Amino acid sequence: MDTQDAEEVVRLVFGDHPPDDWRENPEFMQYLSELGNLGADRLTVEPDTVTHQLASVQSSTQELAFSNYKTFIQTSNCSAEICSELAHTEQHLENLTNSMPVFLQKCEQFKAEAAEISRHRALTSLTLSKHTMLLEILELPQLMDTVVRNQHYDEALELHSYVTKLLRKQPDVNILQDICRNVKNSVKLMLQQLLAQLRSSIQLPQCLKVISYLRRLEVFKENELRLKFLQARETWLHSVTNAVPRDDPYIHLTRTMEVMRVHLYDIVTQYRAIFSDDTFTLDTQESDTLQCDNRLLFSSWLSRKIEEFLKILETDLHQTTGSIETLLGQAMYFGLSFSRVGFDFRPILVPVFERIIMKQLNKQLNIEVNAKGLSDSFLAVNLTKIASLKHSFSINQDDVSQPPMLLLDYPPLALVCNQILSALNNLRLCAPVSCVQQVTKTVQQFLSNLTDQTVKYYNTNHTTWNDTQMEGFKKFCSVYKSILLPYLQLCISAVFSPKHLSEISGLSIADLRAKSLSFIDVAAICSDLNQFISTEGDGTTDCAKADGGDKEKDEEGGSTDYVAERMAELVIAVQSPGENVTVNGETEKPTNNSTENTTATVNTAATDSVTVTEIATEESTTPAATESETVTATETVIATESATAIVEDKNDGH
Repeated sequence: MDTQDAEEVVRLVFGDHPPDDWRENPEFMQYLSELGNLGADRLTVEPDTVTHQLASVQSSTQELAFSNYKTFIQTSNCSAEICSELAHTEQHLENLTNSMPVFLQKCEQFKAEAAEISRHRALTSLTLSKHTMLLEILELPQLMDTVVRNQHYDEALELHSYVTKLLRKQPDVNILQDICRNVKNSVKLMLQQLLAQLRSSIQLPQCLKVISYLRRLEVFKENELRLKFLQARETWLHSVTNAVPRDDPYIHLTRTMEVMRVHLYDIVTQYRAIFSDDTFTLDTQESDTLQCDNRLLFSSWLSRKIEEFLKILETDLHQTTGSIETLLGQAMYFGLSFSRVGFDFRPILVPVFERIIMKQLNKQLNIEVNAKGLSDSFLAVNLTKIASLKHSFSINQDDVSQPPMLLLDYPPLALVCNQILSALNNLRLCAPVSCVQQVTKTVQQFLSNLTDQTVKYYNTNHTTWNDTQMEGFKKFCSVYKSILLPYLQLCISAVFSPKHLSEISGLSIADLRAKSLSFIDVAAICSDLNQFISTEGDGTTDCAKADGGDKEKDEEGGSTDYVAERMAELVIAVQSPGENVTVNGETEKPTNNSTENTTATVNTAATDSVTVTEIATEESTTPAATESETVTATETVIATESATAIVEDKNDGH
């Protein structure tokens, strides 16, 4: 029976209200199939049969219930109890379901904690296995500090490089950051120690090591390293020069020159051995690159040190009373020694010594200072005695060292001669050629002052003079022009040889005379006294002869012999004590005794005479030679002439 037939049968049997679950009941479906197979007769009795079976079943059920009612009661109680237990179980299951997420969370937390404990256990095991290596790493700061303090800089640089690599590999490890920080502190200490070594007395090999360490530290760029080296060495040089005693300016200057010559030359040698002269690139604000020459940095530093030395030189020269020629020789040797490194600064020494020499000369020939002494000397003039004197108006042009002795009878002339000779004596051992015009001008001004004082003396006293005294005054003026002035001209020519000036300047003797170079203007000096000077053989001719003789002597090479004598003196001056000196093929032994100036002293006020100082050869003291650095006589002459010749063009313009 198909489903449609079954539904039709159900509707016929049950009408519009069939059972709800008849389709799911297999027995119901089976019974419908059987009904479909029954015939009409059977269908007629089927209700009675069903009723009879139902009553039988009910009767059996009642009997079963009566006979087994206890079982049914127990079953009912069990069912109720089972329902209660099932409800309780359902409640527990619901609680379990609600608690399950928390439980799962706790399980995950436990799992994570267990994993962390396991990881820590693994790390602890690994740490234990690497204990020795870890201990070495932890001791790196202490080891670094020890090697730095013991100045084992190679090991310190290796440790620093190792720690830097470790931190680069593990930048997030805090303990490595602490180790690296402590190692950097030790590196700073090492840097201070290296710079302190540069500020001490170290030689070139040690300098090379220190600069090598500084380069490996990579703290400074190349140009910064050069500057730091110069600053450190300059600090040490200042400490050495400041340690020189300042009580005596002469000793302070000589020792300062010696110290700076030796140590500054060492610094220059060290710098040139360590650093090259390559150019470097400098970044500018405009994002451009500028090529800079490293030589400019060193040259400017060395120039500044030379300027500092020149300031010390000029300051001490103004205060010293020692030998200028000795200081000039030492200073020139100082400048000459730097020619080996291309920094010969001898030319800039010349103006300094020129100023000092001229200052001393001007001090000795100061008109205001000597005015009173010159005025007092005229009080000792005895014109009557002078008028009765008989003497020649010519001078010995071959022997300049002996002043005319007749000047003793002319106190003002003797006094002026004495003062000028004293100034020339101080000048002659250190007479720069460039100062010849200033020296000549100063002497001429001093002599012009004598002329003014003579005219003033005449204007004041001539009204009271008799003819004899007037004749004595005229003879005074004649001696002044014919004896004193030619003799002083010879003395100036002995200090500044006209022939030598002509050779180095290219000017003739006449040009030198016209420019007042080593020649005083006799006509200008005596212009106010010409009215008192006779022209009939009383000295004018002799004066001209002396003047001309001086010219002839210069032209014939008389001054050349004097230069040769001077070179011999220089050889003796620079030779070490006790050594033999060879001059013109002859061997001489230097002597420590100085030929002192010969002085003839006469009481000016009482005996109408003054002191006349003759020009004498005076041997200069030998400068102390340190180690093997004694300059030869030839080098001294070359140094002096080179330095003085540099300013010739400047002085020719005057």
